[in-house]
Amino acid sequence: MPHIDRLNPYLLGPVTIRAPRMALLAYDAEPPLAEGEGEFEIVSEREFRYRMTGQPIDLKHSLRALNRQRNDPYNGQNRFRLVMTDADGREWSGGWTVPKVDTDGDQWVLTGASDSLSTRVDGPATGESGAESRFLIPRNHSASVIFRRFVRSDAEGGGSCAVRTIDVLGIPVRFAFDSETNVLSISAAHTPALPAHAAENWFGEPLRILFGQLVFPRLVERRFPDGRSMLWVRESPAWTSDSTWTALLSDDRLTNDSDFFDLYAGLLTLVSRDGGWESHTITTFYEEVIQSAQGSRWVMALTLASSIEGLARRLVPEGTLRTDADQAAIDSLVAHIEQWEGASRLRDAAKATVKRADAISVQRALYTLADERVGTKPQVTSWKKIRNSVMHGRLVSPYSSEEDDQIIIDLAGLLRALTREVARRALVSSLSSGAARNREILCIEHVPLIACNPTQS
Repeated sequence: MPHIDRLNPYLLGPVTIRAPRMALLAYDAEPPLAEGEGEFEIVSEREFRYRMTGQPIDLKHSLRALNRQRNDPYNGQNRFRLVMTDADGREWSGGWTVPKVDTDGDQWVLTGASDSLSTRVDGPATGESGAESRFLIPRNHSASVIFRRFVRSDAEGGGSCAVRTIDVLGIPVRFAFDSETNVLSISAAHTPALPAHAAENWFGEPLRILFGQLVFPRLVERRFPDGRSMLWVRESPAWTSDSTWTALLSDDRLTNDSDFFDLYAGLLTLVSRDGGWESHTITTFYEEVIQSAQGSRWVMALTLASSIEGLARRLVPEGTLRTDADQAAIDSLVAHIEQWEGASRLRDAAKATVKRADAISVQRALYTLADERVGTKPQVTSWKKIRNSVMHGRLVSPYSSEEDDQIIIDLAGLLRALTREVARRALVSSLSSGAARNREILCIEHVPLIACNPTQS
């Protein structure tokens, strides 16, 4: 049984863990803020809370630590770490927190919110390491239909289920979908291209872009070769219909599994190659667009226009010259301007203008990409219209109209087209470099039900 299955009881809230031993830790080598007993509650998929009753080990130190955090709240290291031992003797970490402290009475009462729940599990050495992330997929969302069709998870047929494996950078990435609980599992072995500590987060980034939702893993396992595993229960934001229109994968592609997995592979390749700890820049664009869907139309227009500009610069980097650029002529004109003896600020402004005269602007880059069928010219025209107005403080009408709605639709379409092109280039680059020998490995593995059913305990 995979270690991560031990977390199945904590998949959904509310769940309460009673802890005979609980402590809030300060800096390393310092006494705890307080020790005692309490409860840790998984309130919902989006909220963790705790309540501890106890005493400070060193009152003077505890007061100093609390004041340290209050006086410098932007220093994350001034927060406290929640640790506890449950009634069965299992040790847990509740992550970072800033407690509310009630010092009235004989004992302190410390309450607050936490951002995760984690524990360590030991097992026999396997020599294998890797990562697995499990995601809650709402039943009423088209993503549920996609995974039922594309992963073809089926508990029938002699107690077995189907698993889909694709190739990303030459590495098998495994998808399993439990149609009973609507939990999606994505996993891969540890490699330099997909290191386990990063892949556990990377797996969700293409899903955020593809579905236009804040898709983050609910359960995570980081597996080590010596048999140890680190396990996490994490916050899983709610999916909302407000941001459905931001999805890269539109509803008319629900029968095209190759398109879905090509896009996923291209996006995961892009994310892994840049190798950041935080979300990839393109993922961040989508996170902002998704959240802007719950704001005003002006906020949506601003966010879409800025994200499009960022994606365009990904495809045509700043400083790229036109094909008809004449560098010798530019240098000659700059030299001529330098001889002018007028005001230096005017001379410098003229030089700067000449130097970038043959550089490809974002607008020209978008029209060039449209000529290559990456987006359309009407979409670029809508971007030009909205960008030049919203970036200079002109408000967008808060009311819906055919003309204004079409502009938003054009901007969303252009964002999708640019993202698809970025993903396509990343996938083509990985194939041409030999990182993946096959365009896609499509295989159905028949494994015991317990291995692909995330809720089987």
